[in-house]
Amino acid sequence: MVRFHILALVWVVCYSEELCDGDCGVNFVQLDLLKTRGQTETSNWYPSRAIDYNRSGQSSAEGPFPLKKPVWEYTVKGLNFHQTPCIDDQHNVYTGSDGTRILSFDKHGQKRWEVDGPSGSCQNPFLYQGILYTSCKDGHVLALSMEDGKTLWMKKICEEISSDTYSMTATEDHLFFPCGARVPYGAPDVVLVSRKTGDLLWRFNVPKFTVNITPCMLDGSVVFNDEAGGMYRLSLQDGSVIWYTAPFFGPGGATLGGVACSRDGKVFNGFATADMKSGGLSAFDVQTGQRLWTKWVTAPVHNAPAIGRIHSHDREAVIFAMGLPTGHPLGPAVWTNGTVYAVDAQTGDFIWTFEPPAWYGASCAGSTLEQICMPDLFSGATVSKDGTVYINWSAGGITYALRDLNKDGRCELHDSEEVSGFDLGSGATGPPALAEQMLVVNTCHGPRAFSA
Repeated sequence: MVRFHILALVWVVCYSEELCDGDCGVNFVQLDLLKTRGQTETSNWYPSRAIDYNRSGQSSAEGPFPLKKPVWEYTVKGLNFHQTPCIDDQHNVYTGSDGTRILSFDKHGQKRWEVDGPSGSCQNPFLYQGILYTSCKDGHVLALSMEDGKTLWMKKICEEISSDTYSMTATEDHLFFPCGARVPYGAPDVVLVSRKTGDLLWRFNVPKFTVNITPCMLDGSVVFNDEAGGMYRLSLQDGSVIWYTAPFFGPGGATLGGVACSRDGKVFNGFATADMKSGGLSAFDVQTGQRLWTKWVTAPVHNAPAIGRIHSHDREAVIFAMGLPTGHPLGPAVWTNGTVYAVDAQTGDFIWTFEPPAWYGASCAGSTLEQICMPDLFSGATVSKDGTVYINWSAGGITYALRDLNKDGRCELHDSEEVSGFDLGSGATGPPALAEQMLVVNTCHGPRAFSA
């Protein structure tokens, strides 16, 4: 099992024996990121959304292929799960919910504990040194024992927090998360608090606010995007701006997913234009904020990218997806299409694509007036040790495992060696969580666990 070294994880170092061909030297950016890696470590398989401080989505685990019927599931009528689950080193699963419930299950799906948070929408948690950290809609931050769910400390930091699917981030000293709430969505501020006491250290106003924030933590700094496409790097010491890069694709556009950072100092972020007729993926220099390249596509990109070496291709790829999300159950029924892309992390050149079957309906699979589910069209992706890409096609309620085995630039839907999918009957907002031979998907109706 890989060990995730904290404070500044750079996944390539953890996997260097498996992934390096030829020169595996690190540049000055990597050396800077590595300065504090040895302070503490955790062996959790999936400690937070997108796994590491680079939010790469790259795992050291081998996942199940093909995907068979889930070995366990958990459902409570009327209770939605838009959160991303976490998995510890014993294959125990942890998740928040849209209600007040925060839960843990063992690897067989037996409930280990259940606690009520102080309010609803306790969002994507972070597992760190035996403690689960999360924050909830009413502005409270919680530190819970991973063993039994006991509250170790709880403190109200914000007047309230947006109920979008943001991710808590925990480091040796700090917790970072959004603060405040706008109507209809988004948070106007971000905050840094002490991990041990919950004391507020600083609060920073983001004029264009954040949505679904999932930041990179890079040696004494934090990198994230705002809703309008602006990119920030702030100092953790005092919240000062190291750099800010304004949006380049015109007013009214949006970046609704988080960022992902590569081993060689790039930051990736998807975007959508104001008319929602196009979008793409951009790469930025983490040292300066300079935009390096942009790959345009013919539909909006709302999901967060992932980075990893993909199956059958000896290069690092960025995985993202395009398409308009489905709507409200009372809306008109329409055909919905989408595409998953893997592009070269250095150049943005296409490596492969995947297109699931089109979905017909007003809303996504499993969304009803009694239990409305409003995920992005695709979740973020997770990349396994062997380069298989796991992603949720939320319109159709299907989780896919993808690999371009014959290197023809396409993951063929009807080739069982390249594509395996399982219809879960419900959309899923967060990326699949991966542990060794275990995959957990939080559909809107609850967790579903696959095994080899």
